Amino acid sequence: MRRWIPLVTVAALAAASWGGSGRAQASPALGKLHYLTEEYRPYNFTGEDGKPSGLAVELLHLVWQKTDTPPQEISMLPWARGYYLLTQKPNAVLFSTARTEARDPLFKWACPIGYAEIVLMGLAARNIQLGKLEDAQRYNIGAVRTDVGEQLLLNGGFDEQKIMAANRLSQALRMLTSGRVDLLSSNKTPLQELIKAQQLDPAQFKVAWVLSSEQFCFAFSHPVDDELVKEFQRGLTQVLASEAFQRLQHKYFPAP
Repeated sequence: MRRWIPLVTVAALAAASWGGSGRAQASPALGKLHYLTEEYRPYNFTGEDGKPSGLAVELLHLVWQKTDTPPQEISMLPWARGYYLLTQKPNAVLFSTARTEARDPLFKWACPIGYAEIVLMGLAARNIQLGKLEDAQRYNIGAVRTDVGEQLLLNGGFDEQKIMAANRLSQALRMLTSGRVDLLSSNKTPLQELIKAQQLDPAQFKVAWVLSSEQFCFAFSHPVDDELVKEFQRGLTQVLASEAFQRLQHKYFPAP
């Protein structure tokens, strides 16, 4: 399991490694990439105005400003569709994407957007007790198709017949609340946000196991030129070290 590091600390160290605080020099090709995302509060979601919103979306706009890249269209898609396009299109960027060991060699990366705690969550009334991860293999588990929650289970040797895949996190949550599955494998923060958005009682849910902690990143199709990814990373690194990003964090993750 990867250790958690405060994002502000990462940004400060990264900025020091790049040196300087001026604007990154960008290629016009940054404006020719196809940007893909999904409904995954608070990182990316459709706002009240019908446009993509969220911490990762606003972060991307700041990177575009830093690299003198005109604002681009962002496509909101079910995760499985976006992930498929990332593997097939030569110029796609998918976010927010958990950078796991299995995914790492498949794509190119600009990091971090944030950090994800991937958990198995159940209903508190069921009080499912797991002494070790293998104990979860006897339960039916819901997950979003091709999401990190599903892939961690498959990579861990779980029986695919006991993993019930949904197209969206909202569908997977309904599977849990209706009793179709015993546990739900997902990122803890968006899951908690969805529970609140659907006006469900958070006390009705209980984390049974923490599967992993992963970086959230911008994932680029493998054919994207290395130098282009580096240009994007330079812009991202400078934004992460800025006061504008600190304000974004406070906006979407307000202090208690």
